[in-house]
Amino acid sequence: MIGRRVVRRYASALFGAASKAGVVDLVESDLGLISYTVEASPRLMQAIASPLVPTKAKREVLQTIFSGKIQEITLNYLFLLVDKRREEAVLKTEEEFVILANEARGIVNAEVITAIEMTKEQQAALAAKLSKLTGKSVNLQVTVDSWIKGGVIVRIGDTVIDGSIRGQLAALKETLLS
Repeated sequence: MIGRRVVRRYASALFGAASKAGVVDLVESDLGLISYTVEASPRLMQAIASPLVPTKAKREVLQTIFSGKIQEITLNYLFLLVDKRREEAVLKTEEEFVILANEARGIVNAEVITAIEMTKEQQAALAAKLSKLTGKSVNLQVTVDSWIKGGVIVRIGDTVIDGSIRGQLAALKETLLS
């Protein structure tokens, strides 16, 4: 199982090359096409991931399927993954690349967990406050989970803001026990 840090390094290198060539949006689109194609064809994923299939054959398959449909940078990236035996990163690259592209665009994703459904107005107000806090445009991904009892938990990257009742009760318990 390939780690996220490894995939992020590869995606970062691809992003750097795409930025230098001025084709970030095109490469992002290419990665979506590649993910869709590979997910739609389990046999293709098996062929790419199999250690029994020679590297040359994998490269030929990728060349046949994607040549002329994706940017040369993206195709060379696929070849690099095959050459380095990192085929597992093919499907994971898109997510990391989008994160890097959004960071460059000044957009950040925020995972929001609430106990009850938020209205559109509440979501807009929260997004505005988070934008002011981060200095970036915030894209909310809202999930409802009654486990938190009430309030809201926001996760932006490695930062967690726990405004849930469950979190406050846990902090109170910790204070009382110490």
